[in-house]
Amino acid sequence: MRFLSACALLCLCIATAFLSACNDGREASRAENNDIEGSFASLPTPDGMSDEGIIIFAPANCPSDVARRADEMAQYLDAQGIDYKLASAAEFGDLASREEAERVMSVMNGPIPVVFVNGRARANPTPEEVEAEYRRTTRG
Repeated sequence: MRFLSACALLCLCIATAFLSACNDGREASRAENNDIEGSFASLPTPDGMSDEGIIIFAPANCPSDVARRADEMAQYLDAQGIDYKLASAAEFGDLASREEAERVMSVMNGPIPVVFVNGRARANPTPEEVEAEYRRTTRG
């Protein structure tokens, strides 16, 4: 039961992080991107989302610098002919352990936008890093 409470708290923390990023204009430099080993990390994909392709998580309808970075990433991917999905919320209801929950939280509560590429995630990557990870991990 304690683990289920941790999962519910994780969802709340993720939603709160996205809202506060928009509301207070939180700025995060690329140097602050201290997610797991500074690269894309294998993480469970949020509930109801495919582990194939690109998902960009950022606040919806937000004028902040966070949203601008997400928009720039989307424009870059469009120019490269790479499909992606935009999302403003994530739920992780089926995490296997506390350690997995902590890994997910470390990335999802990192600098926004958070990007999943073929089941691997990173907080605040550059558009070029997203493209490179996509090309490296795409099957076919």
